[in-house]
Amino acid sequence: MKASITDLTQRRHLLALAAGLPLMGCVSSPPAGGTLLAGSHVLHFPAPGLGATSDDIRLHAHRPARWQPNDPVAIVMHGVRRDADRYLREWLEPAEDAGILVLVPEFTQAKFPGRNFYNFGNVADDKMNIRPSEQWVFRVVDDAFAIGRKAFGARRERFALYGHSAGAQFVHRYMLLAKESRAELIISANAGSYTLPNRDANFPWGLANVAATDEDLKRAFARQVVLLLGDKDIDPNHPNLPTDPEARAQGLNRFARGHYFYEQARAAAAKLGVPLRWRVQTVPGVAHSDHGMAPPAMKIMRQGVAA
Repeated sequence: MKASITDLTQRRHLLALAAGLPLMGCVSSPPAGGTLLAGSHVLHFPAPGLGATSDDIRLHAHRPARWQPNDPVAIVMHGVRRDADRYLREWLEPAEDAGILVLVPEFTQAKFPGRNFYNFGNVADDKMNIRPSEQWVFRVVDDAFAIGRKAFGARRERFALYGHSAGAQFVHRYMLLAKESRAELIISANAGSYTLPNRDANFPWGLANVAATDEDLKRAFARQVVLLLGDKDIDPNHPNLPTDPEARAQGLNRFARGHYFYEQARAAAAKLGVPLRWRVQTVPGVAHSDHGMAPPAMKIMRQGVAA
């Protein structure tokens, strides 16, 4: 009989205890003479000056047993519950199988309250007035990579980025608006609504008031992006599905909205006369579940950043 996730987690904890490795949730610092060993760790790094109520962000991390410094690094963005610890648990088995270091920054409600501060990247205030770009929180992703890279001795210069649900909202807006990024592959999984890659509407539904130029759009279209969609994520009444009129106009459910976003990107890229490096990939039989999306996402990462 196949072991449950709980059983697998308990076995890992027993093995970790036997091997003297850190367990999930323990706060770790790199040893004086080297880097953090295999296992799960919680690191801390300074939050940017964005009105946060604390001066640090927790970074949940897992180094697989076979991961080596030249192997890939993935950053995973959690959903609306801000449960970075659960996301790391759901990524443990895929990470071990693929040999990819996983980093999950925790965007707590206390530090990043509401959807404007997380889902929308703090690009605008509650009245949708655009903030100065230095207040946008997308920089946390690259800061997390720098901290994790140093703590584990990673030699790779770039990382793969994944977000699910609210995390996918954050990730695709990062992909559109972060001018400088070390992400070599971006996976947006089951986002509930999208900022369309055109200037036909104001943020968060379009880029008209964000001063996005043609060059900004071309840069976004040139990024390696996978829109990962569960074909059962079709509940029009899901409790966390955005119900704004602009979101409803993108489709009845997350699966439809993902396809709509892609078609809008194709049209915008064609208008600019540039190729689109994005693609849609469907995950059969999966609804709104990070646990169901993690293994195929990790497989894409392994293939996309293997070199």
